[in-house]
Amino acid sequence: MSGAWDGLIVMGLLAVLLVIGVRRLRPRIHIPWSTPGIVVVFVFVCLLLWAWSWR
Repeated sequence: MSGAWDGLIVMGLLAVLLVIGVRRLRPRIHIPWSTPGIVVVFVFVCLLLWAWSWR
């Protein structure tokens, strides 16, 4: 496997853990964003950091 696929797998696992964490915290803490919104922002930030590392 190349490094690109490894990074994609790790990002996918982090997104799954983020969803699980948000769903467990939601009953205790008010989170103003929906879970898919948080995941989209997370993926966008990861892609932004990836693009920044390639400059």
